[in-house]
Amino acid sequence: MKSYFTVLFLPLALNTFGQFNAGYDYYDETPVIHDLDTLINPWAGGLNNPQFSSIDVDLDGTMDVFIFERDGKRRLPFIRNENGEFEFEPSAIGNFPKMNWNYTLLRDYDEDGKSDIFTAGYNNYGIDVYRNISDTILKFEQAADDLMYKRESASALFFYAPINDLPAIYDFDGDGDLDILIQGQVDLTPYVLLYVKNLSQELYGTSDSLAYKLVNKCWGKVREYISETGWTPYACDTGAAYERGKRHGGTTLAAMDLNNDGLNDLITGDSYRGNLISLINIEDNEDAVVNLALSDTAFPSNSVPAEVPTLPAVYLEDMDLDGVKDMMVSPNQLNSQASFSIDTSINMEVDWYFRNAGTNSNPTFELEEKGFFSSEMIDVGSRAFPSLVDFNGDGLLDLMIGNEGYNVYGGTASASITAYVNVGSEGNPSFELYEKDVAGISSLGFHTAHPCLADIDDDGDVDLLVGDEEGNLHYFKNTGVASIYNFQLNQPMYENIDVGLGAHPTFFDLNIDGLQDLVIGDYYGRIHYYENIGTSTDPSYSQNATIEEMGGILNFNTYGGASVPYFTYNLDSLGTNLYLMQGTGKGQILIYGPITNIFGNFEAVDSIVVEATYTSIVGADLFGDQRDELIIGQRTGGLYMLNKVNNITIGLAEHSSTKGKLEAFPNPSDGTFTIKRIDAENQLYTLNAYDVGGRKLFSESANASNGILETQINLSAYPDGLYFVSLEHQHHSDWIRLIKK
Repeated sequence: MKSYFTVLFLPLALNTFGQFNAGYDYYDETPVIHDLDTLINPWAGGLNNPQFSSIDVDLDGTMDVFIFERDGKRRLPFIRNENGEFEFEPSAIGNFPKMNWNYTLLRDYDEDGKSDIFTAGYNNYGIDVYRNISDTILKFEQAADDLMYKRESASALFFYAPINDLPAIYDFDGDGDLDILIQGQVDLTPYVLLYVKNLSQELYGTSDSLAYKLVNKCWGKVREYISETGWTPYACDTGAAYERGKRHGGTTLAAMDLNNDGLNDLITGDSYRGNLISLINIEDNEDAVVNLALSDTAFPSNSVPAEVPTLPAVYLEDMDLDGVKDMMVSPNQLNSQASFSIDTSINMEVDWYFRNAGTNSNPTFELEEKGFFSSEMIDVGSRAFPSLVDFNGDGLLDLMIGNEGYNVYGGTASASITAYVNVGSEGNPSFELYEKDVAGISSLGFHTAHPCLADIDDDGDVDLLVGDEEGNLHYFKNTGVASIYNFQLNQPMYENIDVGLGAHPTFFDLNIDGLQDLVIGDYYGRIHYYENIGTSTDPSYSQNATIEEMGGILNFNTYGGASVPYFTYNLDSLGTNLYLMQGTGKGQILIYGPITNIFGNFEAVDSIVVEATYTSIVGADLFGDQRDELIIGQRTGGLYMLNKVNNITIGLAEHSSTKGKLEAFPNPSDGTFTIKRIDAENQLYTLNAYDVGGRKLFSESANASNGILETQINLSAYPDGLYFVSLEHQHHSDWIRLIKK
């Protein structure tokens, strides 16, 4: 039988996480109310392209749900509470390995009652499999790396699923091990269904191995085709060539006996329609024949047909624990570009829950709820740009969220701004949905709307500045009163400022002259500083930035650009040091400071890592604890809230021992660093390397000689970014920050 790799994925302790996130952790107890309903998971980050699987996350014997969000490759564990509701459990994220490609499905392949992980391998070639080896904690062991399958009289091939496809991993032949049905091309065949059989039972008499062989090059005797149904009969002529263009851009597969005849059928989705199609097998589970005349082309037609454009995918899981598999449906078409480009996937109410009122071999799916998970979250569509401000003059900070628009079938809706009023109390915020389209901004045709609110004209109420996708700003004057805003577009193309692409504005008095300066992040990862050269009642900003590329920051190549700045004095215990926190395209929140010279270069001293991409950050003392709580917007249209649970010093300084000195050179480096410590004891040391999320990458031993320790470490195999190295001996440790680029 197959032996397993010795790669373990173990949970991170809370204090370890905090050490590398400036002391911040997820916080989900601030209530959010929609139409008198308190949301269950308001701070879970939103959904665009979720994939659903069952797993016992908290090891209480009851199945919970793991969501792999394709957009951003996010790992989202949800635990079933005593009321049967699913609650986001961010502390369990680190228990799961990082999935970097296009699908993740959890299946129990070794029949031990624990859900294992099947996820696309590198660049979608092969399948990586992680065996669930949980005991008292949830953990996984890698069992296969870039899994391949054998062929008769031919070389082995990687399991390859095109970028938006979803294979069916299912026991097709009923022998107890998991087979795989995947759309593919062998020899000259068009895109047909390849049945790849697991030979674990045949070879070993058990189900715990992953020994795959292609046994049917044309399962169902159908192939994908550009037609109304998406499928056409096919004689399985492997010697004939067919045009690649005569197929759809993506196909999703889910297997189940739909009509109680003992044969496995399919539910499929394709990229040119929002409906599901059933394929009914009339012949055999291995040598299947599909009768397209029996297909339900608006599945399930007995109920409300699923319609989640585009490329709907089906996940068959027992959501209500009644012993039969229900159906979750969501779009699998990934937003490969910004939503204001060409894309047809919806990204609001993306998850439809169909309850199975029948059996596992004769299901009757009935629509229970649209937005089963996503309607319990703050979700404004695509991208979320939060801003905190007291917009009703009651002394409590309210919340406004801009977006990049949201997609509808066949097009997109313009960007808008959503307002939440704080109906809590001082130190105990509670946000209630107040308005979905502030100032009617959706009618203006912006493709992004990043709100920035402040009393720009010093008349006692807050005004609104909006950054758009073209790098411009638009000024909306508040013509209402302090308690009821009325924003009117007063100056489009405000001050003729243009930062190129993607304007993300914030106000902050950087030169400490009592006037609000303007700072703008942009698409390329730069930050621009515009000094207020006017007065408090009549602010004025030059068309040209006072400082271009403030701090020497340009992170497009390393962190994906999309710079969103937030300045604060509340990050360390002193309260007098100025720090910059910066949202990025790749998701890391970079921390620079203390900043003593706004005209100099800024040093990145730490970062905060959340399960997100295209992060947008704002903060304020919401809890009355004299430190900032953070609200993080992201690509999938939702928010995370973070609070500070650990008063650590920024940059890990509190970990440094007073003994000796740790150096690294060259630093930055392309991957190879020399680590040196003088005044070292002539004994064995342990060198540990960590990523910015606190995950230990590896450990090495190093010896000191004549009071000097000098060794090399290699980070070439890891992505560019910020890393930390600790040098440990007995109870002493030194830390140093490394930058790979």
